[in-house]
Amino acid sequence: MSDVLFTWHNNSDSISELECGLQLAQDSNAASLLILACNDNNFTKQNINPLIRHCNIPIFGGIYPKLIYKKQLMEQGCIIIGFKQIVNVSLITQVSTLDTDEKLEKVIEQTLPSQDQLTSNDSFLMFYDALSSHIESFIDCLFACLDHHIKIIGGGAGSLDFKQRPCIFTNEGLLADVIQLVCLQSKIVTGATHGWQILQGPFLVSEAHKQTVKSLNYSPAFNIYKEAIENVSEHKFDSKNFFDIAKHFPLGIEDINNQLVVRDPILAYGDFIECVGNVPVNSMVYLLDGSIDSLLNASKEAAISATYDVDDSGFSATMVFDCISRVLFMQDSFSQELDLIAEQCFDQSFFGVLSLGEIANNQSGAIKLLNKSTVIGSW
Repeated sequence: MSDVLFTWHNNSDSISELECGLQLAQDSNAASLLILACNDNNFTKQNINPLIRHCNIPIFGGIYPKLIYKKQLMEQGCIIIGFKQIVNVSLITQVSTLDTDEKLEKVIEQTLPSQDQLTSNDSFLMFYDALSSHIESFIDCLFACLDHHIKIIGGGAGSLDFKQRPCIFTNEGLLADVIQLVCLQSKIVTGATHGWQILQGPFLVSEAHKQTVKSLNYSPAFNIYKEAIENVSEHKFDSKNFFDIAKHFPLGIEDINNQLVVRDPILAYGDFIECVGNVPVNSMVYLLDGSIDSLLNASKEAAISATYDVDDSGFSATMVFDCISRVLFMQDSFSQELDLIAEQCFDQSFFGVLSLGEIANNQSGAIKLLNKSTVIGSW
């Protein structure tokens, strides 16, 4: 079992405080370390690498807009989680150059443990640079290569200014444009929900390229999106307020299980809308909205699913990957979401991140990139 042996957190952006935490973690006899840090710490390769390169045990994790420790939302500081056992950490670098399925399959086969080293309870955490290209192609290939049932949760690291910087902790140092897969030795139980509901649609995605929606119903995408929102709300778009309005009105793609996969519009330029995650051509999308109550109910549902103890052995940890746009939407009410999740955690450690995109299995087992969602795992 990859049980948690050590937990530490600190609300300081000080490098010396992190150094103390790392020393305490190694003195605890932890065999592997998960390190999480807030973006507002302003950590750089220059001040972080000397510390983490001196760690003589496997490390993994990332820098995120905000962190969660128990019921506390952290805007500065770090969390360190020490594991009793050595966990297998696979690192895929230069992800944005892996632009074909052949390249992705090759690097997965070369990097991940071989099939005979994996068991039927394969459970993964995934940390990745949110601004890397080909993330969705990677998880599709990952699922195809690991041709048995796996469970995975994860989330994109980085900052809300959407500028790519080194943001993943590795034994080599702080890296950008990478994916980190952590194979846990214990079974993970997961839950993933969002709470957004259909407001209008569907609209045909008549032109798109990966994350960029160019036209809906054969008309400029932004015009259709803008008109739909202004017709049903008091919001009016101008040259500066796209994100402030769009955080209330995501798009939803209906999947083969009749579930909505949410896409978060983050930018409009000209007639185009840029989303976090691909929007396929010829798919049907809906305009969504939500309320504080619908989002809270969804997060409670995810927490219940992720803390259901199927084998009566108990959990040592519960980790949440919660979309940063949820706290931007819910504002002060986000504390209620943390309370609802914490109520389900009993005695295990509860921690997590506010992420830029979330990774989880859907109902059929396929791995999906989610937006504006709450993804929770317990092990």
